[in-house]
Amino acid sequence: MVAEIAKVYCPKAIQDSVNKYLDGLTWEKAGTWMDDVRSDHSYDYMKTWHYINIEKDKTYVAEPKAENCVVEIQKASSELADKSKLNHEQINMDLKLLFHLVGDEHMPLHVGYGEDKGGNTIEVSYFGKTVKLHHLWDTDILVAHMTEIQAGLTNRCKSTSKADIKKLQETSPVDWMNEGRTYLPQVYDFKKDIITNEYDEKAAKIIEKQIFDAGVRLAEILNATFKK
Repeated sequence: MVAEIAKVYCPKAIQDSVNKYLDGLTWEKAGTWMDDVRSDHSYDYMKTWHYINIEKDKTYVAEPKAENCVVEIQKASSELADKSKLNHEQINMDLKLLFHLVGDEHMPLHVGYGEDKGGNTIEVSYFGKTVKLHHLWDTDILVAHMTEIQAGLTNRCKSTSKADIKKLQETSPVDWMNEGRTYLPQVYDFKKDIITNEYDEKAAKIIEKQIFDAGVRLAEILNATFKK
């Protein structure tokens, strides 16, 4: 879905350039590539790239050698900014990383707390089904509200002004992380491990917004990389 939004904000010439380096991989498949290769242990070095954990009482400290989504997005974007120094294979890899990680970083529990592993150690009841809090935000709410989220994204594409798009794009991966963390109080705002209808509806709206913002920002990276 992030890839689909990005495509809306990339001119055809940019799309053609991106496609040349994706080697037949669709934008949607590029978006899931990092998850698709998780079962291949030769990619185990990427495991920590999907997220960044910062405890509640801590603030982000830039560590260039750290291996997390913020650093890897910065690294891939920086390399593509000077892509004349890269070969085809390197550009292909950086694109696949960005297609996935920009989306990952916009999910609040991918920028969450280490103490519960981004919500992976917390179980909640979602309308009779027991799920991990992380999976709830990563998958369950999105699937349950797919139709309305897709409609909401379509409406955002039609109604968001160029000025507002520009504001979204004039930001950095650190900004995205800080924005995502502002939603954490709402993510943990449930009682007795039960997800209510009210919580569910609010969460779906947050997810819709984050998907849209991620797509718009991914588009900006692609446009900047392949502009003539």
